[in-house]
Amino acid sequence: MKKFTLLSACIFSAFSMANPITQAQLNELWQDKQKSAQEIVNNMSEAEKIGQLFMLDFRYWNKDSHGEPAPFLVMNDEVSKVINQYHLGSVILFRENLIDTPQTVELINKLQSSRSNLPLFIGTDQEGGYVTRLRVGTEMPGNMALGAARNPALAELTGMIHGYELSSLGFNINFGPVVDVNNNQNNPVIGVRSYSDDKNLVGSLATSYIQGIHKYNLLTSLKHFPGHGNVSADSHVDLPVVNSDAKTWRDTELVPFKYALSHGADAVMTAHIIVPALDDDKITTLAGKQVGTPATLSKPILHGILRDELNYDGLIVTDAMDMGAIADNFDINWAVETSLLAGSDIILMPIKMWDSQAVSRLDNMYRYLETQAEKNPELKKRIDESAKRVVLKKLQQEITAQPIDLVKAEQVVASKGHKDIENMVSEQAITLIKNENVLPYQLKPLNRIFIISDEKPRNTLIQKQLNDIAQETGVAIITGESVVKLNENTLTQDEAKKLVQNQDLVLLTTYNLKDTPTNAQLIIDAANQLKTPIVVISSRNPYDIAYLNNVNANIAIYGITGFDITNNNRNSLETNIRSGLRTLFANTHGQPLNPPQGLLPVNIKNPQGNKVLFPYGHGETYSTIN
Repeated sequence: MKKFTLLSACIFSAFSMANPITQAQLNELWQDKQKSAQEIVNNMSEAEKIGQLFMLDFRYWNKDSHGEPAPFLVMNDEVSKVINQYHLGSVILFRENLIDTPQTVELINKLQSSRSNLPLFIGTDQEGGYVTRLRVGTEMPGNMALGAARNPALAELTGMIHGYELSSLGFNINFGPVVDVNNNQNNPVIGVRSYSDDKNLVGSLATSYIQGIHKYNLLTSLKHFPGHGNVSADSHVDLPVVNSDAKTWRDTELVPFKYALSHGADAVMTAHIIVPALDDDKITTLAGKQVGTPATLSKPILHGILRDELNYDGLIVTDAMDMGAIADNFDINWAVETSLLAGSDIILMPIKMWDSQAVSRLDNMYRYLETQAEKNPELKKRIDESAKRVVLKKLQQEITAQPIDLVKAEQVVASKGHKDIENMVSEQAITLIKNENVLPYQLKPLNRIFIISDEKPRNTLIQKQLNDIAQETGVAIITGESVVKLNENTLTQDEAKKLVQNQDLVLLTTYNLKDTPTNAQLIIDAANQLKTPIVVISSRNPYDIAYLNNVNANIAIYGITGFDITNNNRNSLETNIRSGLRTLFANTHGQPLNPPQGLLPVNIKNPQGNKVLFPYGHGETYSTIN
């Protein structure tokens, strides 16, 4: 014990000089983690404490030769200096930062080597499905697909694959799972990111996912507290309001959070949403408008409910503070201070660290918080509390800055075994919502299949998968395609007929229809009039059939693109469309390539929301079709 005490004294005194802690020193600190965390924080300057509370993104750095933002892919002296001199505790990486496995490993190793003291939290959002960050990695089909598969073991397997791949690359925190209950069909930001509109299924699958990811040294973060499922606005651009009463919220949104928190969640991410039933205080926006207090800034929600009522003592992480809901409405320095006072521990992305000019804004934020802490004992206390909570979590999790082994990472990330599991899971999720003697379509020696969707890349992806099916089954598939904006009203009846005539099968691939999708309806009507078989593929949210009439065949695949919603950056979710297309066809012997197994994890209601058209649990199979 004497050896530990002497070495610890050296470590703690070194903090004032901001030296990176070595692995040998970490090994000593891990012997008594509570004591070590307290002594580390006691020896930190105010700036070092504040640094532990910030998680910044360096998505870009300055401009390229064309004047466009240049993705930050390789460590440079400027960013290294920012991380070191501002004693940053955490960095989050996005799709723009992650090209392939060698580049990702090199970048994360260099980020860690730039630290001034403790190892960094390196985070990302690898939810699976719609929100994925790795360009090279195993996405898995997404949460609502897991909800449709109804198998907790598959959710755990998804967590294991995400945990294995992310930890192999050097990440140590993943912002997931989403435990929002998607009980608003018109939700523009959650949708398939949610497992279900059933609170119990959400809690069960989220917990299974956590169990899987915890098999590796990776933290999880539930999101988005107190529940982002029942909104009709996107907090990336607006300030949504949830009008549920307190009882409804407690009976629905709170349930999966409580369940997951009691089953090992490490952190909770806040939501930039106003819930008057939980906090009815008003604050003033930059435009002088009186609004409710967003949960991220709400002490009654973060401290009163999450800390006091639920007895939660883990990390509270804000959603990105540069999102429109916060950045467009409030002074950012004030918002950061207010969120800390409300109970947040890690402030995510308070400033867009995308260029050299951002450093002065970061410096100003540090000075602001230091000054406010001198004047306000409560803020000073909160900074100390959160710094200790962050430091303790790093010690408890035994986070290290050891260089990542590239050889191992390349063996793990996007391995064939993982990709095979990805396909297996997606095959069990595809849901046959309606089928009036259209499916399975039995392939013939020659098949003319016409593809219609809103985007050329979507059509190209479907063509690629149809070519694979043709090779597998030994038939010929001649494809044609057309890009039509399905939510618009631009087609004539004659034009719609020309699209579908003389085809053996038409695939109408929709993507979050709403209101009156006139073009889509014209195409369906034309196909029905010409007796051309047509299948509607709901390629993201499963609700599209609610906005269409006279659909004879419809499947839900729960996602066709992974999407970085913060910057409109996409990749193809090939596993979902692959499994969806295989569900449509039988081979020349009449055997379905992938019989449908999925069950709706949500209710599909009419556009008015007052009638359930297809209930939770609905799903047809070929064996039961008349």
